[in-house]
Amino acid sequence: MNRTSLITALRSAIEPLGYSFETGDAHSAASKIRTYPAAWLDTPTAVASGGVNEGFIEYRISFRLLHAADHDAVLNPESVWAKIENDALVFLHNLYIEEGVVAIDSIKMVPTAFQTTNHGELGLTLTFALKVELYFC
Repeated sequence: MNRTSLITALRSAIEPLGYSFETGDAHSAASKIRTYPAAWLDTPTAVASGGVNEGFIEYRISFRLLHAADHDAVLNPESVWAKIENDALVFLHNLYIEEGVVAIDSIKMVPTAFQTTNHGELGLTLTFALKVELYFC
């Protein structure tokens, strides 16, 4: 799985949950995100690889799952965070069954509020290690 296939797999795993998908440098999130719920993928970082003809590459993935925050959500964010956490678990399942995915490890989910854009959103930062198959030819 090359980098383009990786991003396609991540998009395919999140879009069925109703999230718009954007990726790039974290500083450009506010200008790119236009609809909610939104999934923002920070630029994936390759952290390990192995094998000779057939091997693997491990990426560090940071995803931000975001929902627009109305007045009620701001007063009671737990219900929104619970829904986003459930969406994150379904996303991870969808991703795990994508062709070429070997393992998902070191999962961390951190609730956030008003940290990604100036639109006003509640979110969850999801980070994990993603090991995928890699063919050298």
